[in-house]
Amino acid sequence: MKNFFKYVVAIAVFSFLVVCFFLGHSEQDYEKIADKITDKTGKKLKAQKNLYLAGTGGQMMDDIQMMAMSFDYYQEVDLKTARKLIVYATNEYLSAINNNTEIRPYLHEYPFTAKNIEVNIFIYKPDKSKLSPEKIYCIDCMKGRIEYYVRLNPREAIYEESYEEALQAISSEQ
Repeated sequence: MKNFFKYVVAIAVFSFLVVCFFLGHSEQDYEKIADKITDKTGKKLKAQKNLYLAGTGGQMMDDIQMMAMSFDYYQEVDLKTARKLIVYATNEYLSAINNNTEIRPYLHEYPFTAKNIEVNIFIYKPDKSKLSPEKIYCIDCMKGRIEYYVRLNPREAIYEESYEEALQAISSEQ
């Protein structure tokens, strides 16, 4: 009987905490604005570059410190093409964020830079199957750094550069 009482009290306390959490947690206005920007950017990148939005995220406790997008891309890339793709997606996202006057008061710092966003692109074959192990399968832009990964060693980037270095490399090609 004593154990039964403890069990009932534990369930009651847990239920109370769950109800309090859901009643007390409502999505902030800036989260809704950020979601709209991310969704709109995802649609634009799908139309322009065939990047398929696969995930979103961010760091938004008291303000917006970071925003993130992940994409699937169904075409093999070399390093040059991967660089152009990640820089393009990063530029589009930064532009959408920084040009939105509604979100500015909520940004931890303005203007947002490549250090404030994350863009991940996962590469697949056109038939949506995995690439061979030596091909670039993931490109990340995080904290202002771009990293390129192959499946042979998925925990270690085969090439790494700053966002600024990638911009400069693209400029010098043109």
